Amino acid sequence: MSKQQPFKKAVEVAPGIYQIEIPTPFSVGPVNLYLLQGEKLTLVDAGPLTEGAWSALMAGLESIQIRPEEIEQIVLTHHHVDHCGQLERIRRISGATTFAHPLAVPYVEIDQDFLDFHDRFFYELYRESGVPDEKLIIIEKYHKLITTFAERSQIDVTLKHDQTIPGLAEWKVLYTPGHSQSHLSLYREKDRVMIAGDHIIKRISSNAFIEPPRDQSQARPLTLVQYRTALQMCADMEIDLALSGHGEPVVGHRELILQRLQKNWERTDRLRQLLQDGEKTAYELNALLFPLLYEQELPLTLSETLGHIDLLKILHQLESREVEGVLYYSL
Repeated sequence: MSKQQPFKKAVEVAPGIYQIEIPTPFSVGPVNLYLLQGEKLTLVDAGPLTEGAWSALMAGLESIQIRPEEIEQIVLTHHHVDHCGQLERIRRISGATTFAHPLAVPYVEIDQDFLDFHDRFFYELYRESGVPDEKLIIIEKYHKLITTFAERSQIDVTLKHDQTIPGLAEWKVLYTPGHSQSHLSLYREKDRVMIAGDHIIKRISSNAFIEPPRDQSQARPLTLVQYRTALQMCADMEIDLALSGHGEPVVGHRELILQRLQKNWERTDRLRQLLQDGEKTAYELNALLFPLLYEQELPLTLSETLGHIDLLKILHQLESREVEGVLYYSL
């Protein structure tokens, strides 16, 4: 058995902002939490519900002489379990007020009615996409991921775009959906610092993950379109430093965003090429776009594929026909 690596100390990455790196059991690797000093001591994100994540958070706080009881507020960038899983454990100790986008609430609360709808949504989406029946077990696995690495908690205050965060007068909320419907970023204008969550990451392109709408009567969100729009909003802003949910900080955000947007169009062009020899389902296109990843990372890769199908639909470059509940796409 390999010897466990020592936990990292909290690092001051900008004035009054400490980064605490937390291990996760996921392929994305460690997640970054941020401690903000202001009128109220505020933690941004919570990490997954694992003992390793908890120990790393306690060690990071201890390295800057902060006790968990001193945390007064917790802001979630989004509801994915690597960012919110141990929210309740921190809240029980600190009594902190919790903040998030309204669309994070049913995930954080582990609302059973919503999660039942969540499972039905993905079952219908995957069947429509041509996913083989034997692979639909991935829906149950994803559901289990939520309940394994997160604990039911609560959101006390919901946040909206362009508002100031209570207790953090210098910080403004940005709604940056795409990677998640509940995704928020935080911006401090005085020194042009952005806490970007999973919206802007240096080493990997954030997956525009498809999620169900909050209202069952609505169509599913066009997540890649949302993601591109939110990226373009950030490209128009003066940002000197973007602090990401994973990996190192980003300097030169406009160049990175331009690369990501261009990569989108390259993949859309690839989709057009794949359709030149005849119609295909989303699952078949997914296997061709991501031959090495599509089986073990189906929810991520299929979201990416459907996002590019959405772009082609918006451009009126794609047609579809339904055969026994499965959609087949052609140019």
